[in-house]
Amino acid sequence: MMTSTTTPALGPLVGAYGLVGHEERLLLVRDRDASAFRLPGGRVQPGESVEDALRRSLREQTDVDLAYLDFCATVELRDHTSPNGPALYELALLFDVTLADPEAARSSEHELRWFTEADLHQIELRPAVIAERLRSDALTVEHPWWPHHS
Repeated sequence: MMTSTTTPALGPLVGAYGLVGHEERLLLVRDRDASAFRLPGGRVQPGESVEDALRRSLREQTDVDLAYLDFCATVELRDHTSPNGPALYELALLFDVTLADPEAARSSEHELRWFTEADLHQIELRPAVIAERLRSDALTVEHPWWPHHS
């Protein structure tokens, strides 16, 4: 039986995620059946551009269009589909995002919440590598590449 340490990684997958800010707060999303918050966004679908994927994902998750986006960073992620399943390898492209109407953001499928920088230290936030970078204020254009280290 192969374990997750010997199973080859699937991928690379590409994800587009938004650092959605408004009034010194960051918008995070939590699936209804999950305990952890995450950045809004999702995986790029076949035939879809990165920008289109981000616009689609944020529209689906917030019911609001994007007014502005700008590339911020790339983070390499490794995750597991199950305890003994294959590792997923994802390149997460992060963008600074402004919503057209941030106050109108809502979702019937996800919990949306705005967090201050101090709040980020008090909540469960995934994936861990992005949580660490957000909490240390390390996701900047000066440091746009965060490779995965085994």
